[in-house]
Amino acid sequence: MQTSLLPFFGVIRVTGDDRAAFLHGQLSNHIEDLAEGQACYATYNTPKGRVIANMIVANCGGDILLVLAKDLAEAVAKRLRMFVLRAKATFEILKTHGAACHLADGLAPQPAAEPHLAFGFTVSDGLIEIPLPHGGVFLIGETAALPAYDAAAENTWKLHEIRSGYPWISAATKESCVAQMLNQHTIGGVHFRKGCYPGQEIIARAQYRGQVKRGLAVLASPAPQAEGAAVLQDAAEAGIVINSAADAEGSLSLAVIKHSAAAAPLADAAGNPFAQQAIFFASETAE
Repeated sequence: MQTSLLPFFGVIRVTGDDRAAFLHGQLSNHIEDLAEGQACYATYNTPKGRVIANMIVANCGGDILLVLAKDLAEAVAKRLRMFVLRAKATFEILKTHGAACHLADGLAPQPAAEPHLAFGFTVSDGLIEIPLPHGGVFLIGETAALPAYDAAAENTWKLHEIRSGYPWISAATKESCVAQMLNQHTIGGVHFRKGCYPGQEIIARAQYRGQVKRGLAVLASPAPQAEGAAVLQDAAEAGIVINSAADAEGSLSLAVIKHSAAAAPLADAAGNPFAQQAIFFASETAE
């Protein structure tokens, strides 16, 4: 079993009588349908449909937890507070809380076959344990009670999420993509039959009119890659690295690339080649 603290994540607690209704009007999933003891994926978007952050939302009964990139937590909480107005909802960044993972040894990648709009969790010894659709277990709780940090286990978790097509937006990649580019419509991060939320019109139009021309790809490189690094085709911009982890050959990245570049030679800014290992969209060549 691979177990580690995941320093990437921070936690925002949302309280108040209107917490579910307010978040329902701000996030891409159906938060009002989320029962106590259920969690979901969701995105928080600009009015133009660009993803500011994606997150796991957990309904704990008396409060709702938002788990997202730690380097985005302050900005997201501040932005949400701007729109509270008369709603009874408050936001607190839990600096003593974090996230961790359990991953079975040798677990094969599990790309989403269908959207999972909600999934259950349990609470044990104060820790929230969420079995995720890709087969890993996500833990939320006080950092002191979570498993210790293990760099190798964290890297294995990252590789599993990359190969399974589950990306995480950070400060380096915020507002770079719409939800479909990040596979959110496939994994269950977007509910297409709920009411309005920021960016909803753009995301719905992209879904039903097929206007998205970029999608997720797993790219191997002999060199380390940073979040937000450019993916180039013939020295021209063709995409962006969303997440990356080390592997035996160098690095493996989850990148958003142009559909038209799916079969093309790709490289980073230093000229290191990217080798495509998987794509999570129908490429123009395939079509």
